Amino acid sequence: MSFGAYLRQSRMLRELSLEEVAKATRVPQRVIEAMEAGDYAVLRDRQYALLVVRSCAAAIGLDPEETALRLEEELQKAEAPAAKPAAWRKLARKVPREPVVWVIVGVTLALCVALLLLRR
Repeated sequence: MSFGAYLRQSRMLRELSLEEVAKATRVPQRVIEAMEAGDYAVLRDRQYALLVVRSCAAAIGLDPEETALRLEEELQKAEAPAAKPAAWRKLARKVPREPVVWVIVGVTLALCVALLLLRR
């Protein structure tokens, strides 16, 4: 069962309306509806989400910490895997650093010598 369905089912079993929970928690009703629908994009960040869930859980009659842990698990599952790095980044990681540094130092030194010779 998803977290949103769990929250909705718990609220309905206790015969509470969205309005009642919103008034008790001072959380906008649209935020509670979004959480029950599993739309976590409405929530600003993880800390805000956990605060809202603890508040809603207390108003519904659930254990706030257990409910927050359930949401935390759902958010971790929902996180997208890290994006693959661009091809040039992969290549840059494979190239040894030391030879590149010495090439840059050599080119810089050659330019400095050339500039000094041209000034004479």
